Amino acid sequence: MRKYQNKLLEYLFYLFVFLLPWQTVFLLREIFIGGEKWQYGTIGIYGIDFLMLLFLILSSVNYLRDLNFQFPISNFQSIFNVLISKFRNSDLTQNSKFKIKNYGLLIASGGLIILSFLSIVWSFDKLLAFYFSSKLFLAASLFWSVLRIKFDWKKLIFILILGASLQSILAIGQFLTQQDFANAILGTSHHEVFAGGTSVVENQSGRWLRAYGSFPHPNMLGGYLAIILLLGIFFWLKYTHENKTQFFLLITLSIIFSGLVLSFSRSAWLIFTIGLFFIFIFQKEKRKELWKIAIIFLLTLLIWTSAFSSLFFSRFSGEDRLEQKSISDRTEYVQQTKEIIKDNFWLGAGAGNYTKEVFQKNPQKSIWQIQPVHNVFLLIWSELGIIGLLIFIAIIIFTLFSLKNNPVLFLLLTSYFLLLFFDHWLWTTHFGILLFFLAMGMIIKEALNS
Repeated sequence: MRKYQNKLLEYLFYLFVFLLPWQTVFLLREIFIGGEKWQYGTIGIYGIDFLMLLFLILSSVNYLRDLNFQFPISNFQSIFNVLISKFRNSDLTQNSKFKIKNYGLLIASGGLIILSFLSIVWSFDKLLAFYFSSKLFLAASLFWSVLRIKFDWKKLIFILILGASLQSILAIGQFLTQQDFANAILGTSHHEVFAGGTSVVENQSGRWLRAYGSFPHPNMLGGYLAIILLLGIFFWLKYTHENKTQFFLLITLSIIFSGLVLSFSRSAWLIFTIGLFFIFIFQKEKRKELWKIAIIFLLTLLIWTSAFSSLFFSRFSGEDRLEQKSISDRTEYVQQTKEIIKDNFWLGAGAGNYTKEVFQKNPQKSIWQIQPVHNVFLLIWSELGIIGLLIFIAIIIFTLFSLKNNPVLFLLLTSYFLLLFFDHWLWTTHFGILLFFLAMGMIIKEALNS
């Protein structure tokens, strides 16, 4: 019976990881201001949430059974004491590779969740603050569950690669045809190339739609593919002795790399390049194999840049109108953030309330023009104050500390964290916050197993 439950939990996890990129959502609240939708004020239940809840419940039940937890306890204080005592003696804290001084990671993640829920009290939009805090709680729970469950890394990498390959094939089709489609079941949206707010690359021949995949924005597609590529390369090096596995990974990683290129996400390009550089530096004995995949990537890049050279030049030069506007907008977002931090230095404006606060200060702007600052650290400072920012930094420090004996994984996670400086979606979107904690959990899990 226990073996069956563990297998069920394992395959639920695989299914969750595969379906995570698809944005199927049942909307509970949509707000339109001046005829325009306030995207960051939308509240909904995602299809993946039901699967995640089932996974978390079964994972919690298994955890309590593994601890031989006895339910008939007389009071809540006794329950708390038993859980703390059992956690102290669990493999998470006894493992010499994952000793956490003063249980720092547990305390920091719990503190961030508590502060987020407390911010409901002073938030302008209390329902939105509760919604965001609930997502944060589920994401942190996912992190701890990933550390607890048992799964086959080879199967997980296959699922990750397969999911990213499907996204890349969709992205390639979108870019080449300059069309996408709306489908409520798959959670995809239609984007008009000439509509305001659509992400495009512009040159003398006109506007070109960037590849979205199934995501709300190309930067999310690019960031997701960059993370999967780095993990895929890391594990490709482990299976270079298996010809069938090596061939499968070479083909699929090339497809995923094409999707990354066509996202035109400069932040994703940057963190992938840095991550690949780190792998080259610290995997000296595998450089022969690394050059194989690097040459394939270079040939793939050459094909795309030769066919669409003016688009890539436009993206890199920063001289075209849209590129200049992008730089100007990001500068404006930072200035808006400074105003919010000045007024809400200690506790912030409330979880998920950043765009609401900006609109309150700039009512003359169209709501679609109100965007989060493209820096997660500044964003957290705006929403949860300096206290929330320090707690979040502590989470990152404790996470990296747990990888101090594994330099390759340490630097892979560091390159992943660099995304936090260049975009906001790892904090503001449902997919992003789940991916953030999921990737942290998977990388720490691999460090524990190595």
